[in-house]
Amino acid sequence: MKWRLLVKRWKEGWEKPRYQEYVVEADADTSVLDALEKAWLGDNTLVFEHACHHGVCGACGMVINGVERLACITRLGDVAVGNTVVVEPLRGFPVISDLAVDKSRMFRASARVSPETLEPVEGEGGELPGRASLRPEKLLSCLECGICYSACPIARTMEDYMGPAALALASKTLSLTGDWSRVSDALGRGGVWSCHAALECSVRCPAGFDPGGLIMVLRGKALKRMLGGGR
Repeated sequence: MKWRLLVKRWKEGWEKPRYQEYVVEADADTSVLDALEKAWLGDNTLVFEHACHHGVCGACGMVINGVERLACITRLGDVAVGNTVVVEPLRGFPVISDLAVDKSRMFRASARVSPETLEPVEGEGGELPGRASLRPEKLLSCLECGICYSACPIARTMEDYMGPAALALASKTLSLTGDWSRVSDALGRGGVWSCHAALECSVRCPAGFDPGGLIMVLRGKALKRMLGGGR
């Protein structure tokens, strides 16, 4: 079956973005990312990000037919209108080239809360040759894909808003450490009080991290502390 990809493109020096059509042959179960790679074979000036192809790295976040999704786990047949799929870069970030965006604001905001990014895993640590015994740990569920920023109406319009991912990491950090000093920036301007609880971040999160829910937890703890009922 033939699919029509309408890709929003922009390069440095262009006066404005434009949409370019690509026609690819694929079945309905083909991912949008695989379809983009087919398009790239015919036009290697097309720029997009990808890595794992399995929904765990977060690199291929895009707006697909108006909805933030990971392109690698989104099937053409599930999102196409007729045979057409419109692909655009994430919103709320500067575009580097075509579908690739600069997520620096998200990483800077996350660094401001000194996130506790690892959690212990049940079980005993193993010996590695020539290395110390390590306690098993896993990354928190956030993929740092940027989808929550793109879906959030505040992150898209308020430049100094820390954003859903960073505030969710602040909430997890406080729960894990109890250290309010590490999350002080999350309680100031651009922090939890600027969230309007639209919760689109949680609806769109591909990892089930629930940033909106975690922000509400942090806000509740902060309010209790302000009222003298918490530490």
